[in-house]
Amino acid sequence: MTFQARLRSCMERGNLTIADLARWLERPHATVSTWVNDGRVPGGPPATLAWVEVRLTRLEEAIETATGFPIPAHLAHRARAIYLKRLKNGRR
Repeated sequence: MTFQARLRSCMERGNLTIADLARWLERPHATVSTWVNDGRVPGGPPATLAWVEVRLTRLEEAIETATGFPIPAHLAHRARAIYLKRLKNGRR
C-alpha cells in the first residue's frame, strides 16, 4: 500500500481530517495535504523518515484495535484537537 493510500485509509477508518493527521504526525497541514492529495511522500533525513513511519504505524494500529477510533463525529474543532492529543499521548 502506498503512503498516500495508508493515510487515506486512516482518514476513512478513523474519521480523521488532514488537520487531524497533521497533528498526529506533527507536520504542517500543507505538508500532510500534499501527501494525501498529491501522493507526495515524506522527505528528509533517515531518522525523520523513520519517525514519520513509526507515527503512522502507531495510528494504523490504534485504528485497527479501535483504541479511541473512529473519532466521534459530534466533536467540534477544538474538542477534536484535544481528543486526538489525548489519544496520541496514550490516554483515552
